[in-house]
Amino acid sequence: MANISKQDFKNFFKYYKEESQQVAGVEILFDQMRDVLKSDEHNWITTYRSKPEGSVNTNVFTADAPFDTNVTANFTYAELTNGGEEARRFTRQDQCEVAVEICEFLEKARAKFGPIKITSGHRPPAINAAVGGASSSEHLFASGCGAVDAYPSNGSGAEFETWCDNNWPYSIGYGMSYRGFVHIGIRAGKPRVRWDY
Repeated sequence: MANISKQDFKNFFKYYKEESQQVAGVEILFDQMRDVLKSDEHNWITTYRSKPEGSVNTNVFTADAPFDTNVTANFTYAELTNGGEEARRFTRQDQCEVAVEICEFLEKARAKFGPIKITSGHRPPAINAAVGGASSSEHLFASGCGAVDAYPSNGSGAEFETWCDNNWPYSIGYGMSYRGFVHIGIRAGKPRVRWDY
């Protein structure tokens, strides 16, 4: 029996879509890995997570971009600003970078659930206060923070909430059953946080 090539091995991850047979295959691989390879500090994990030295961010999404600018392939700046309200425009590039990270996660959710609707994104202080948001809300997009409230258009909200809980390592607010959305956020320092609305 011939061994697979390194490229074939990479393709297992390239085409990973959480299909049941893929999940089972990854679990078998994990179970057969030596413990030393599972260490969070192992060279292969730190290399995989790092960005190349001198890498340039080719993303053209900036705070002053037009609202029809794509943040990621399927999410626009307008979706993060209540349809493109000027009062909700970002004012700093770090807000854009947090938004990109959240939208990259939403792209994964979209691949699994189909179109995802964002009901709330950036809320500057006056807007946040007007809608009754918490004074330290992640929706303020303060330094290192950001959030969206979202749900899948296909109606599988409970499954979406569970999937987000299992796959998003930062902030999740459980609100699908009584608010109609899941809060997906990032707090400064990126702690794992879970709460009910």
